[in-house]
Amino acid sequence: MPGHAGSWAGAYPEIVTCANKFWAPTAKPALAAEPCTGQLNPLNPKTYRVAQDVLRDLAALFPDPYLHAGADEVNTACWEDDPVVRGFLADGGSHDRLLELFLNATRPFLVHELNRTSVYWEDVLLGPKVSVGQTVLPHDTTVLQTWNNGAENTKRIVAAGYRAIVSSASYYYLDCGHGGWVGNDSRYDVQEKDHDGMPLFNDPGATGGFWCAPFKTWQRIYDYDILHGLTEDEARRVLGGEVALWSEQSDATVLDGRLWPRASAAAETLWSGNKGSNGRKRYANATVRLNEWRHRMVARGIRAEPIQPLWCPMHPRMCHLSQ
Repeated sequence: MPGHAGSWAGAYPEIVTCANKFWAPTAKPALAAEPCTGQLNPLNPKTYRVAQDVLRDLAALFPDPYLHAGADEVNTACWEDDPVVRGFLADGGSHDRLLELFLNATRPFLVHELNRTSVYWEDVLLGPKVSVGQTVLPHDTTVLQTWNNGAENTKRIVAAGYRAIVSSASYYYLDCGHGGWVGNDSRYDVQEKDHDGMPLFNDPGATGGFWCAPFKTWQRIYDYDILHGLTEDEARRVLGGEVALWSEQSDATVLDGRLWPRASAAAETLWSGNKGSNGRKRYANATVRLNEWRHRMVARGIRAEPIQPLWCPMHPRMCHLSQ
């Protein structure tokens, strides 16, 4: 909330702006980062009655001390699709103020009525188009989850005094690298000789049309140090990390293989680090452990993706690059 709320229009269309519209209208700003469209309207009082009901239900279902309330990828054009919002902006209001109004009306309920620490995506503070100041987000009841710019944004958040959860898309997004999913995209047809500055999606080394390509291998995930570049004091404010698997191109048919054993690689490095007592990355030992763990998961009915041919665990250390 308030972004990524198109589904709310199925029950409460009056509180959702730009719902069910084509996401990328010709010669106009996109209404969303991707299909589908829809954001909660901060200027409609009913928005907050519904939002509080949803938050109350979530708190009852999940009795954890934290509650993640979103706030990522707020789209200014979607809000501007609403005439009341346009009037607000014409009278001197701003997109930042709209987000501030929304947070000021929902966050106190989450924190004081539901007794939860609020968790938001980093956009709420670092968003390039819409964000709020630190006075709106008290440090003691706010946790921010990073997903952009790797260690840089983690540093910005903890240096500002906030606790952080690290989910860098460059390392921890498990859905990356499977190609784009938006249809009717001529960039897939562009050849190098006539691209005229357009992206070459299908060239060797290109993204394949996926914004966070390439595929995040278990080695890349294992390599990531979520405390890189932080002082001791800043590092204490990092609560941990979380890998993410977004579902645009993932469903039950591929879920196990997309998650495992890459999520296990993240689990090991988050729990015990990725270096041995000599200070060097322990890839060789980790490969053996992860391979063994993958076969245990398969034996338990989890369709985890293989990381080596079966011959390798049958012949220990014979598949290493060097002895």
